[in-house]
Amino acid sequence: MKKKATKKKVVKKAVKKTVKKAIKKTAKKTVKKAAKKTTKKVVKKIAENEAVVKFQIQTDQGCEVYVAGSFNAWDPKANKLRKVKDVHTISLTLSKGRHEYKFVINGVWCVDPNCAEWQPNSMGSINSLLTVE
Repeated sequence: MKKKATKKKVVKKAVKKTVKKAIKKTAKKTVKKAAKKTTKKVVKKIAENEAVVKFQIQTDQGCEVYVAGSFNAWDPKANKLRKVKDVHTISLTLSKGRHEYKFVINGVWCVDPNCAEWQPNSMGSINSLLTVE
């Protein structure tokens, strides 16, 4: 008799799969495409020093997703993404400059698999990096 997979194990498996896919996508061609995709995230400029940035990530059903980063003091519950079909999304007004961030999926911190740039952090892992121009 098979045991039912716990929610935590399912999330861990999904995160590992997402991270593995993201790491594989770092080939030169893919990085260029991903950089273009990340650049397209900036929807419109609000003022000279700000722009609206759209964050999105595809997840399994039943996931609760937030985005945390240098723009919100790394608060894991500050910015909850809305689910539209199987994609979680949120648009935030960010200042010009470089911003590090991660998604928090059911309490598990994850890099953005669609982001072309990553930055090592003090926790021994990596953060996604977004430049707002």
